[in-house]
Amino acid sequence: MIKLRLDDSICDLPLNENQKIVDAINTVLTTLPVNRVVTKLNIDGKRYAPSHQSQILEESIESFHDVEIMTADRMIWAATGYDIALSCIERIQKSILRSAELFRESDKLNANRLFVQCIEGLERFIEALTITKSVVTIDFTKTFVTGLSLTQMESDLQKILNSIFEFQQKEDYQGLADKIEYELVTNLSNWAQALKQLRAQQNTND
Repeated sequence: MIKLRLDDSICDLPLNENQKIVDAINTVLTTLPVNRVVTKLNIDGKRYAPSHQSQILEESIESFHDVEIMTADRMIWAATGYDIALSCIERIQKSILRSAELFRESDKLNANRLFVQCIEGLERFIEALTITKSVVTIDFTKTFVTGLSLTQMESDLQKILNSIFEFQQKEDYQGLADKIEYELVTNLSNWAQALKQLRAQQNTND
């Protein structure tokens, strides 16, 4: 029997054992007050982004034991989301550069170990950015930093990460280091600038 939890409460909702995970989650979300936003989704202890599209969500609930959905106040997140996303970037910037250096030095073991931590940090950044985007009123397609729209920067980040994973699979560590230093670091620097700009605009409007 699967256990569905919303924040600190267990959800007592009628569920069919053949129901998909995604349908069970959506059933829970129908009970969510309009002032709440989903910030975290754990399925059997594994974390997924709230907007994550995964094959696991199409599986039957009978294969799982625990689903935890965490939420936050929408207005509070709108006020702090830029800071949360920015702090995610700032926590990993030095480590990202260090991992590139280690890849160039052919220290693959330590480079990969460090870069895995960086990827986890990037996932937290993307999560924070996605949630913030859903609660603020700014149009990312019409907001520009260094000549790029925020939508374009989102797309570029995903392309960079896809390329990085391809370099890892091919064990092309010099190419990987170049991609990190010349594209990923630049993209994150642009994001840091954009988030500071958006935060300043928000403070001015307040």
